[in-house]
Amino acid sequence: MAPVVSLIGRPNSGKTTILEKLIPVLVGQGTRIGTIKHHVHGDFCMDVPGKDTWRHRQAGAAVVALSSPSGLGIIRRTSRDTELAELVDRYFFDMDLVLTEGYKKAAAPKIEVFRSTLHTDPLPDPDSTLIAMVSDVDVGRNLPCFHHDDISGLAAFVTARFLTAPSLAAEVTVSLAIDGRPLLLTVAEADLLRQVVQEKILGRTERLHQPAIRLCLD
Repeated sequence: MAPVVSLIGRPNSGKTTILEKLIPVLVGQGTRIGTIKHHVHGDFCMDVPGKDTWRHRQAGAAVVALSSPSGLGIIRRTSRDTELAELVDRYFFDMDLVLTEGYKKAAAPKIEVFRSTLHTDPLPDPDSTLIAMVSDVDVGRNLPCFHHDDISGLAAFVTARFLTAPSLAAEVTVSLAIDGRPLLLTVAEADLLRQVVQEKILGRTERLHQPAIRLCLD
């Protein structure tokens, strides 16, 4: 699964702006970037009222897709907030890095964006998943801290931490998911799957990260 980094922070702290500036720098390095925006409110809508796909959804379609030679969009009704790991595994399997906006409570590594002109303090009670700050002032945390304008420094930090090519000879970890949901493997099963991955797949790809492997049952 591609590594995930979540940008978190109070409203209007500049998370989207940082992402807008960071993404082109990473893409310019040849990195394939995916992004996810976590919307915690119930008023979800990505379609344009009155358009054909909107009318399909209004009529009751559970899944609506818009397909063209240059892009694909899919809107699916859900009864729960889909887990971040499930989203990444199912839809971002061919990305080198996934950047999210939000997911304060998820287990992914986090970078907090803070702006002292709008808020008195950063988010309270940071845990070990907080790995860096983007701030216009020193917030007194023993973490790497980048100014809002230091996008090159932030990009270098992310690259060094998450985009360093692994050694193909190194031992890999293997997990298995069915329809996006993790499946618990025994030690023997994991060892067998790991052996197949190392012998048959690793070394045949130039990707920065270990490739996603998709198993289809017909």
